[in-house]
Amino acid sequence: MRAVTVVAVAVVLASLAGAVLLGATGALVDQGGSDLSTTWTSDSAIPSDNNHHEVAVGTVGGEARVFVPVSSTRAVDACALAAFDADDGGEAWRDSVPSANCTVHAVADVAVADYDRDDTTEVLATTTEQVVRAYAPGGDVEREWNLSAYGYTKPVVANVTGDAAPEVVVVDSRGLVQVLDADGGVAWRDDRDGYVWGSPVVDDVDGDGAVEVVVADSTGAMTAYTATGGVDWNVSLDGEAVTWLGHGDADADGVIEFYAGTPTGFVFAVDGTGERAWTTTRSDLTATNAVLRDDAGGGAFVASDDGTVARLDAESGDVVWETTVASDAVQMMPPPVAGDVDGDGDSELVVAAHDGTVAVLDPATGRTIATVTHDDRVFAAPVLADVDGDDRVEAFVIYADGTVRRFDYDD
Repeated sequence: MRAVTVVAVAVVLASLAGAVLLGATGALVDQGGSDLSTTWTSDSAIPSDNNHHEVAVGTVGGEARVFVPVSSTRAVDACALAAFDADDGGEAWRDSVPSANCTVHAVADVAVADYDRDDTTEVLATTTEQVVRAYAPGGDVEREWNLSAYGYTKPVVANVTGDAAPEVVVVDSRGLVQVLDADGGVAWRDDRDGYVWGSPVVDDVDGDGAVEVVVADSTGAMTAYTATGGVDWNVSLDGEAVTWLGHGDADADGVIEFYAGTPTGFVFAVDGTGERAWTTTRSDLTATNAVLRDDAGGGAFVASDDGTVARLDAESGDVVWETTVASDAVQMMPPPVAGDVDGDGDSELVVAAHDGTVAVLDPATGRTIATVTHDDRVFAAPVLADVDGDDRVEAFVIYADGTVRRFDYDD
């Protein structure tokens, strides 16, 4: 999740177990007869209660792996990037962070991609050693790039400049945006005025055939950079710090929409051409991630510190439905993510609540389809991937103590 220094955007969620679930009309919601089963639990618990960076899941070296950023403020020898087998949860390798750099952000969100186009998938992560590291399949460090401060967001691998190889786009906590060459150089950089907690978006956001890099920061500024580092557009979000940045083409017009969540509960909708579409207010610490086609039961989906998940109409920001997934007011809640958990070809929402509950919701209605609860806190959104080839995504959730669990959906 997008934890911040002043807002630590990760504190408490009330228990979902046994909670009353409400639909848009306030009626009780049928929880259905399906289940989520816990396939495995990693043996990676450490003395910590604040792990909040997301795992990554991918096939590296021919093996399906889960890559786990482990941080701690109470065990200075425990911080590491660790790789686990996605089938049984066994540890494959571990790269430890030096004790002097073992903090709450020791290793940030992880990416899995072939960054140097050598037909080998690598693992990339930023650390409090103020570097971005690329790891070979066996865990050896293959490349490093320097940062100006500790890394917070996930590196994004994409062909930004249009040359023969992709680049690594990374923004550190101080706000330095860098587009890094695979050979260790820097294609371009820009030093922003505010901290950055939401991961950058790298895509053709306005449908013009060229890739843009979109970044939003703590000053409430959102910028789209061109392939060479020039500014395509700037948008002011009224001075509101952005902690989450969901995006997707919700109205299927070929232009990506952005949904920026803030600590004070605002959600700003910004078109990929740089035009503000609408602004709405939820409860505090609004978190955004999943965006689905609005004409297919989608829109933008947000979570807030009142324990709710809501579907917002992509055109107006109006609440289509709201479901309570934590019975008491809470200080934060990771956002829902979207994926096809039941293999029917349509996406469901998966939500991980702070009390350790993982829930599957129907995006069209907000109905709870399945839940499972463990007595451990969660600060990060689940990561979805089909690692067993059954055409259903599995959910991988990191808990506050560094433990990871895999969940499979059962009809």
